[in-house]
Amino acid sequence: MQPINEKINNVARGLAETLGFLFNPLLLSIKGENSQLLVFYFHGLYQSLGQRDLNHIDPQKNMTVSQFNDFVDYFLNLNYTFIRPEDLLADLDTHNRYVMITFDDGYYNNMLALPILEKFNIPAVFFITADNVKENKAFWWDVIYKHRTKQGVSGLQIHNEQEMLKVYKHDHISNYINKNFGEESSIPWSDIDRPLTLQEVKILAKNPFAVIGNHTYHHALLPNYEKNEIEEEIARSNDFLRSLTGITPISIAFPNGYYNKLVLEVVEAAGFRIAFSAVPGKNNLPVDNSKLICLKRFMSNNNNIKNYGSFFRLGYTPGSLFSKIKESLHAEHKQEYLTGIR
Repeated sequence: MQPINEKINNVARGLAETLGFLFNPLLLSIKGENSQLLVFYFHGLYQSLGQRDLNHIDPQKNMTVSQFNDFVDYFLNLNYTFIRPEDLLADLDTHNRYVMITFDDGYYNNMLALPILEKFNIPAVFFITADNVKENKAFWWDVIYKHRTKQGVSGLQIHNEQEMLKVYKHDHISNYINKNFGEESSIPWSDIDRPLTLQEVKILAKNPFAVIGNHTYHHALLPNYEKNEIEEEIARSNDFLRSLTGITPISIAFPNGYYNKLVLEVVEAAGFRIAFSAVPGKNNLPVDNSKLICLKRFMSNNNNIKNYGSFFRLGYTPGSLFSKIKESLHAEHKQEYLTGIR
């Protein structure tokens, strides 16, 4: 049974979403939406909902190919221009509206995006985790998800187990996976959960609509590492990608979006021009391209883009809008309380 506070929060969140659906178009007509860049990050794509139901991969709000097609079409119909990271370093017309597509991790199923990119003549960035590709290993969070799901463990327990591991370095996580699921647990189950092969990364890199980016060597959650370890993670990844594709990435996506001041300093010193976080929000233009550009990103939403798109265009998700309203109400209540103290 849900706690009372959780039920109240769910009702309030639903109300915030409903009000957003009603009033977002009016707010957009007043505020406008030019001079902004929306960046979205995806993990995997399904050919169909049937693939999702196989539970070979942590869903992570993954879309079907059909939904991805609708997502692109939605923004094109609103006169958004799809751009590459390097476009931010050039003479971008900052009075227009822009959107960028990114894929994190390096799943084989990302190849399903290519026909859509070619159909609409738009680019996307693919951030590759070197070690998983090189060793043909399933991603550790998928190992936990699919094995625990098969054991009948609840989604909340699975999520908590995954979150528990995010304070550790790669070696600890790898040892945990081997100890709890066996050394063969990292063998992919299908094309749904496997990473790209070496040859497929080469093919992807040659596609005119694909941009290759750095996602560290081990999908390292960088704030857990020392400076020299951060340098090694990103340098080894760059060396791997350069030797495989001939491309040296200018952009990096922080695994899980985790970063701190030290991470930013190391990344900029390594020569990266653009970095991607997982902080939801829109990016206002122009950006200062004389230093490292750290961009906000929205996680893709597998609901109907026509319902949720207006939230993104205003710079929110339904969840973040609810949180902002709650914070504002709390701050107002606190101020009233303090004002009443004499």
